[in-house]
Amino acid sequence: MKPSTDKSPQEPAGASVRKTPWRRWLTAGGMVVAIFVVAGLIGSVVRAHKETQLAPPEGATGASALAVPQWGHAAVTLTVYEDMRDPATLAFENTYGATLRQLVASGVANVYYRETTGVDKAQGGSGSLQAGNALGCALDAKKFADYRAVLLNNQPTESDDAFGSDSHLITLAKKVKELDTDVFRACVDNGDHKVWVQDSNKAFTASNFGPGPVLTMLVDQTNTNEAQAQAIISSTLTLTPKQLQDRVLAAAVQATPTSADLPSVAVTNGATPTPAAAPTTPAPSLSASAKPAKAKKKPTASASPSLH
Repeated sequence: MKPSTDKSPQEPAGASVRKTPWRRWLTAGGMVVAIFVVAGLIGSVVRAHKETQLAPPEGATGASALAVPQWGHAAVTLTVYEDMRDPATLAFENTYGATLRQLVASGVANVYYRETTGVDKAQGGSGSLQAGNALGCALDAKKFADYRAVLLNNQPTESDDAFGSDSHLITLAKKVKELDTDVFRACVDNGDHKVWVQDSNKAFTASNFGPGPVLTMLVDQTNTNEAQAQAIISSTLTLTPKQLQDRVLAAAVQATPTSADLPSVAVTNGATPTPAAAPTTPAPSLSASAKPAKAKKKPTASASPSLH
């Protein structure tokens, strides 16, 4: 038998053994990558589902529970659309904050606060959204007003996205007694109320009131249709604090029922009711001690009403 003339090179013995570990690593590595990809996809789906299921903060009110109430049970409701990152919001607070608090304290008006994110869109970043979320977490703890004042007192320049840092927002919470808790921190870190802020901003944008801050007025306590609210202060509408007070007071007086507006009571014992027997509801008024105070340069937590 002639020897084989096949000159093709043959792999040396043990070559397959040397390649096997590499093949195993490549196979294992591919599996690891695949696992991470699948895990990432599952995680993104879970996060997306969670974000759409997040509930509004405890105590939120108004249409779709998008507002934060500072109120009693007045016939006039004022809504402030604000952005914690917007210097115009700080200017609004310095100009009208004391007047709004006095209107609430005197029972003349309810005041709602709605968070918006206009500066994030204009300047980039996420500080408006993050701060709004943190305010929702503060509302859960009944510390909204105090924490809002802290944020405004420590508002960065408009181009500085300092509020985009959760750790910074948590550090500021230390300035409010009993707010910096594990529950608050988890709420901020997890973005529990981001969807709430985003929904509020979408509704504000759809209202076509223009850029914030905006103050709207809705008369009639039973009317919750925000589409019927009228903007009374905006980028194109201005009032002095005294004009704001007078306008709201006039609306409250007009909306307050008198004895003539009350339903009649059927008489079953033959007695004739006298006018004095009919209950009356006094028209709201501002006491002398509730006249608008001069706005300070910066709002203070002690000047803000709380939701205890």
